[in-house]
Amino acid sequence: MENFFILYDGFTEWKKLLPITFTRPISEIRLGIFTIKERWKKYLRRKAFVFTLPFLSKKYGKMNIINEELKDVLFINSSFIPNEELIQLIFKLNSNEAILFNKKIVAIRKDFFPIESYSTTIMHIENMHALKKVYYINKILEIQYPWDLFLKNEIVLNQDFFFLTKGRKSFSLFGNNHILSKKSIFLEEDMIAENIVLNAKLGPIYIDTGVQIMEGTIIKGPVAICNSSILNMGTRIYGATTIGPFCKVGGEIMNSIILSYSNKAHDGFLGNTILGEWCNLGAGTNISNLRNDYSNVSIWDYEKKIFLPVNLQFLGMIMGDYSKSSINTQFNTGTMVGVNANVFGYGFPPRNIPSFSFGGIQDRKTIPFQKVCEMADMIMKRRKISFSILEKDILKHLYTSIDKDITFFKEEIK
Repeated sequence: MENFFILYDGFTEWKKLLPITFTRPISEIRLGIFTIKERWKKYLRRKAFVFTLPFLSKKYGKMNIINEELKDVLFINSSFIPNEELIQLIFKLNSNEAILFNKKIVAIRKDFFPIESYSTTIMHIENMHALKKVYYINKILEIQYPWDLFLKNEIVLNQDFFFLTKGRKSFSLFGNNHILSKKSIFLEEDMIAENIVLNAKLGPIYIDTGVQIMEGTIIKGPVAICNSSILNMGTRIYGATTIGPFCKVGGEIMNSIILSYSNKAHDGFLGNTILGEWCNLGAGTNISNLRNDYSNVSIWDYEKKIFLPVNLQFLGMIMGDYSKSSINTQFNTGTMVGVNANVFGYGFPPRNIPSFSFGGIQDRKTIPFQKVCEMADMIMKRRKISFSILEKDILKHLYTSIDKDITFFKEEIK
């Protein structure tokens, strides 16, 4: 058996997933029920380490392996979602053998490997010249762009539900509730619900430990509500939606993913959208997910610094960590919001809202870094969590790159 399983972030894959990956490795992204890292750990049944960009590694790497030599190591491209076929192939791998999908490495095993700088290590991992044998996998999910998260969430939700609940018994839901297709609903213990509707006819519903669902809530699967989240009165959730741990939600939500500790607690529509961690949408905030002319969407590209067309008709908003909107904010179809943006003011905000920006279309400024840290500290203290020096260092690194293109990161990883 391998001594080390390492989920690695290729730079090309990482930058395509901005702004969600500005503050995290790819493996810390949640879709379905789990984060990508959590899912790999459950399938592999052992600990998995993370190898990512240097400015993220102090928080997420958890392993001081730079300038070390590892023996018997298996590298896994973190943009791929595991399945049973892939796991069987992985455990068949011998030294200097790899699994490929569309000419891209999914996993590769090395008997002896030096861990050097980020760029050098990635180059060595993806060097296929010395491979003894290559296996090909024809069917696997790959996360290439932020919108892949909500596009593929239904598939992953169904897969996760079957994997997590197989052979287990659901907690019983007592009280005056309306349940449709009970066999496709799984409830963990210590959840609270009364006078709600759970409809799993079109897909499973998973509700984790400590979730509180208030009166009048309607959930139509496939949906996952993760640990300790709160659904306010009258919440309506359509599939395929994931509400991450410790979130507070309300209003109408469809085919979206909200990562941990974020709030959309009031009325307003959110569809085909990804919200990062520690985000807050003010009361009455709405996100358009369809253009009035029904044409395909364009969205901001961080590398090329232009709007590029996407072959999608439905795309709401992609919002990075710590960002927030004021009451009654109206986001246009295909809006990209960076990290720690504070959006307010009259009219529709721009469809590209830079990180650390303050204001709206009529007046936009950059938030002083001290204020960035003060606000992050206040937000996290409300949940009894400390704003750590590691989080501050990540934000500081990002802050110094304002108004620079993505080549800033290329210089950092050499």
